[in-house]
Amino acid sequence: MFDLANKIALVTGASRGIGRATTQSLAKAGARVLIHYGHGRAEADLLVAEIRAAGGYADALQADLATPEGVTSLSTQVRNAVGERLDILISNAGIAKPATIMDDTWKRGHHAKGLLGGCLQIDFG
Repeated sequence: MFDLANKIALVTGASRGIGRATTQSLAKAGARVLIHYGHGRAEADLLVAEIRAAGGYADALQADLATPEGVTSLSTQVRNAVGERLDILISNAGIAKPATIMDDTWKRGHHAKGLLGGCLQIDFG
């Protein structure tokens, strides 16, 4: 296991599944974790409580990353929580929208990922 003491990590889509497990591992390794969630507030709050009860540092941040405003909101919340420093970014959030193969699904999905990466690079670069 790595020693991540004094490291700050943001995990998007962290309230359940792979994001939750990743967040738990980062916290166990000593990182302060920022738990992003889109709609799973109860799950995110439970994870924060679990990490804090084990002596770790965690905060939950809500943002809808399917919109440019949500990406900006998350960036602002991260900056407010930890300042200019972010050591680890795990981009795990997913956007699932019903569509046919004829829809422009590829561009919509990559647009959302590009927004998050670009916003964080601008704000924390």
